[in-house]
Amino acid sequence: MARKRKGAAARKAPAAAKALATRRRLEAEARALGKRLDALMARARKAEASARASTMRQIRVLQQRQAQARLVLAKLGRQGAAASGPILVGLQKAWREIDVAVRQGARRFRETS
Repeated sequence: MARKRKGAAARKAPAAAKALATRRRLEAEARALGKRLDALMARARKAEASARASTMRQIRVLQQRQAQARLVLAKLGRQGAAASGPILVGLQKAWREIDVAVRQGARRFRETS
């Protein structure tokens, strides 16, 4: 008959699995956003000079946000599941902001192209 885990060990395993799943999902989102950002950069290079300057400023801001989010993601990976809650909330907010900014940039390109 199998023994049931008791106490902290029983709670730690599901929390660690959840943290790992969350981390993998966020890494996948980071890769997808990176691809979208690369596509946006390619389109910016083809845009007119005036539009290119504005777009390149937006891209630099997005790249900075992406770098910050990656640092937070790395920190999340190093910390335990209990400490990751507040970090995860902030990271998800940052990803949403980056996603919105990339979508807006792409929409502006479609409108000006």
